[in-house]
Amino acid sequence: MATLKFKAEIKIIGINPYVLVSAVRAKKLKADWRKPMPVLVRVNGKPEKAWKINMMPVGDGSFYLYLHETVRKASQTGVGDKVEVEVEFDAAYKGG
Repeated sequence: MATLKFKAEIKIIGINPYVLVSAVRAKKLKADWRKPMPVLVRVNGKPEKAWKINMMPVGDGSFYLYLHETVRKASQTGVGDKVEVEVEFDAAYKGG
């Protein structure tokens, strides 16, 4: 599975820091996906082992990629920072 790399600014909704993954980018990860998408994520190359998380659908084909505290601490980033994001579809994910 290919890794999607792009630059984005960390924004916030309520108390949740996130980056927006456009519909075009999301389609490259997994075409026509409409529910929470399991992915592996790194910000600025951190953490060493990519973090497992679900991107949440916005409703227009794009997704919110919420950035867990572990990822933000490892990458020493916060809201307003411009970062390089690496996202890969988590093909090993088993729903339950």
